[in-house]
Amino acid sequence: MKTPVSLWILVARTDVPYMLKTIPHQIRACNYPFVEKVLAIDTAPLIGDKRYRYNTGSQEQLETACQTLVEQGIIDRIVKIDYNQALIKQIYTKYFGQQQALQMLDHTHNWKGSTVYASLYCLEASASNYYLHFDADMLLYQNPNYDWISEAIKLTESVPTIAAIRPRCGPPHLEGKAFHPHTFSQDERGFLAHKFFSMRAYLLNRNRFAELSPIPLMWKHRPLLSRYLPQPLQSVAAKLERQLTRKKGPVKGAIESFEPMTSKKLEKTDYIRADLLSDQAWTIHPAKHTPEFIGALSNLIDAIEQGKYPSAQAGHYDLLLNEWLNFLVLSK
Repeated sequence: MKTPVSLWILVARTDVPYMLKTIPHQIRACNYPFVEKVLAIDTAPLIGDKRYRYNTGSQEQLETACQTLVEQGIIDRIVKIDYNQALIKQIYTKYFGQQQALQMLDHTHNWKGSTVYASLYCLEASASNYYLHFDADMLLYQNPNYDWISEAIKLTESVPTIAAIRPRCGPPHLEGKAFHPHTFSQDERGFLAHKFFSMRAYLLNRNRFAELSPIPLMWKHRPLLSRYLPQPLQSVAAKLERQLTRKKGPVKGAIESFEPMTSKKLEKTDYIRADLLSDQAWTIHPAKHTPEFIGALSNLIDAIEQGKYPSAQAGHYDLLLNEWLNFLVLSK
């Protein structure tokens, strides 16, 4: 019997253009008997650069797309992120410690508008101890005779320093090259060890991941002293304060992404993120959701599910769209 695993995919309005294709693809490719397959809807207003994504859908379109996936039997249920202040405090306290949590109550998203709290909310709401997350745009290949999730769980159980694990980043290179932006080391037990945590795809043991607490709070922009003034005076005082101190950012400040904060904890401990070395499963991340990407998506998915890819993509984590567009034309 396979280990119980919960699959949670966090979606927002920015995912509307592609989620009806990518999410069924992710579940097909994994081919695992998940105990639950959940779509978590982030209902918070878009902030930061998320407001300027290509062809962002409305909240109504997002909820309709989620309901479509339930009606098709692809997803089991839909959950809306609960932004109750007491719950935010409780979850932040668990992962960041009480003192840091009090500073974070007004910061559910990072400075770019990406989720911090919602990712932890999903983790806490999981029905099983093993929890799998995919960003809604991730693309995945898995050989039909391979089971990356079972292999990852086996490694997690045998290596107590694995805080999170995932398939290899990018399809295999003939010479074994991997073009990662961060340093890593190869472990003879069958994985690449990273000190950088990736939010885009990860499988973890919830009990072990909680051992990382307290994760260090990192500010992109520290809160201004102007925040202590009455609301009507804050904007004027903040403008003057920025001029005098050369500080940037909103009055209440803006926190870093969950990735660098968790990575900082990995750097200070023996814990690692592990990428499987097997070439039987790999992911590709579409860095940009351009009209050309959306138009080619169905063909991209078809090729990836067959394990096909342009030679230039080998070893690269981010999607090289121009290479793929040429490859797809030549493959017709």
